[in-house]
Amino acid sequence: MSIWIVTTGNSDIILEHDKNWGSLYGEISSDLECPEFSSVPRIDLKDKSAGYTAPARVLGLVYGHQPEYYSDLKFPLLDTYHKYFEAEKIKPERIIILLTDQSPIFNQEQTIYEKCPYWQDTCTIKPLLEWYFKDKFKYQPEFSYLTLTPTNPNKGIDNWNETLSLVEKTLSQLDYNPSKTVYVSHQAGTPAISSAVQFVSLGRFNKVQFLVSNEYFDENYQQTSKSEVSEISNYWRGIQIQKAKQLIIGGFPGAALKILEKLDRIDQNSINDLEKVVDFFNLHQPLTNSNEDLTIPQATQRIVDTLDLIGFFFNQKNYLQGITLLAAAQETFLKVAILSQVAMIDETITFKGNSQKVSKLIQWTPSGLFLSKSLNVESIIFKKDILQKLKFPVSRFSDNDTNKNFALIAWLTNIDKNFPKWPLLQWYCKSNRNTDDDLRNQLMHNLRGVEDSKVIDYLLADKNHQLKDVMTAYVEHIKKPFFNAINYFKLPYKKENLKKKLQEIADSFV
Repeated sequence: MSIWIVTTGNSDIILEHDKNWGSLYGEISSDLECPEFSSVPRIDLKDKSAGYTAPARVLGLVYGHQPEYYSDLKFPLLDTYHKYFEAEKIKPERIIILLTDQSPIFNQEQTIYEKCPYWQDTCTIKPLLEWYFKDKFKYQPEFSYLTLTPTNPNKGIDNWNETLSLVEKTLSQLDYNPSKTVYVSHQAGTPAISSAVQFVSLGRFNKVQFLVSNEYFDENYQQTSKSEVSEISNYWRGIQIQKAKQLIIGGFPGAALKILEKLDRIDQNSINDLEKVVDFFNLHQPLTNSNEDLTIPQATQRIVDTLDLIGFFFNQKNYLQGITLLAAAQETFLKVAILSQVAMIDETITFKGNSQKVSKLIQWTPSGLFLSKSLNVESIIFKKDILQKLKFPVSRFSDNDTNKNFALIAWLTNIDKNFPKWPLLQWYCKSNRNTDDDLRNQLMHNLRGVEDSKVIDYLLADKNHQLKDVMTAYVEHIKKPFFNAINYFKLPYKKENLKKKLQEIADSFV
């Protein structure tokens, strides 16, 4: 069953003339709280043919039970809608007319004033609309008159939230065929009603077309009106794009991509840029050479990018991912910093009859930082000699410890004892740290939730502090000192403003 939903407003019905107004008004005037409606104003003082207007409630009370005078009335907005249906040979099977009645929220002390919104209500024009629709739609569709009646004092039809709730409740009762089109005419009534009807229709009905009336000037420069359909796809597409933009800016590019992939007329270059950001958030670089992943430039760039990414996760209270990435970033930094420093060591050793730089005998593999496999058959003394030349603290650790955090920080400190450190890095690299305080392990191995205060304790590696904001703790006590250390070792990277980049990508979708 195709449906046409139409809102009603104070100016939907006008008078062609005021010849009968005085006598008809006199019959009901004693029943009105306000006596200010004895005459009706002309719509356009310069145009005598424009007609007259009266508050909808008063008009309905005056003409409602006077069918012999209905020829006095004009329905300009409804006429344009009717012409559209006739021209397109469309026959809505059900017509739903939304009326308003605010009598429950206004008392007589308020309704004695002609400007009271009570007088703008359309509930009393129902008989006039019934006559109009039955006259115009002679094939006799099903008619339903639904009244929006607010009950919350001080929250009338012009209240956006109250009206949205009323419209949702009213339209939720409708049965309809999802395969049929629902036409919606929302121009009449208050802006709150119009917006609510649009919003609820988009969310509830599968196939919606907005039937609107547009005024224009014809070839004789006469102002006239014409109805046309605004495709739901344009409205729905616009809403989806705005939703996707907010997801991108908020750090959820994958969710935004899912939305945008379903839309038409989306710029492919923008999609490509978004896909790259999704890969970035997933720490996935499909177009890079995997052999370059474990090099100083590539790894440093990943660290820098990850520090920005961690900020997004912490801001979203996605602490599991943030803390896990932070641990990985710290471990990667130690390896990159060590490799950058040992590369400058010129010492050599005789290996298999040839002189080789010791810096070439340390390798970074997916399993970690170790001596070259070519040294596996060599003696422990030979390996220690190489490690000692590489400034590894051989007096404290064995050659099997080169990839352990406590040995890595000791190694880097042995190379340069002045390099910038931060409390979490030092605590994280302790071999005897208290596992009860290791938030990463608790979250990773137990799928536990965590309070903000515990995250701050972890980031500061200290429970005696006054901080209450996770982002402040992260930026001031982790990210800034982390960058100080990266810059101290002159590790190469390109700094991009992730927020700015996300905003630019979001703005590219129109």
